[in-house]
Amino acid sequence: MTKQMKYLIGLVVVILIACGIGFTVVHKSTEQALQAKEWTFKTSKGDGLAQTAKFSEKSLTLSEAGLNDTYRYKISKKNGKEQITFTSQDENSGTNEVRTFNIKKSSDEYKLTPTNSLAKEDTGDVTLIPK
Repeated sequence: MTKQMKYLIGLVVVILIACGIGFTVVHKSTEQALQAKEWTFKTSKGDGLAQTAKFSEKSLTLSEAGLNDTYRYKISKKNGKEQITFTSQDENSGTNEVRTFNIKKSSDEYKLTPTNSLAKEDTGDVTLIPK
């Protein structure tokens, strides 16, 4: 191999490494993006009032008029789509309530489309709007 060829291969490797590091630094995961801000949690069903949503590492806190509801959440991939699952415990029965949504970034917002019956009936479509 000539000296120029070795130089060219080395340069290509350095460029590829730099691009990979740059992509990792710039591209945030959905979890990181949700945790970085407070959000308006706007649902297509409910009382019409928008709640404030704050994501931590494992939980979502919805606040409205001084009242807080906390849910565990998990983001996963299913059939090539990202899904977010919210789990809470029913105060009366003690059973777990699970709401599952497909989550998709749309500009600076996130659109949540319900995929299970409880999410469809109780919550409907959700838009997370940055505050």
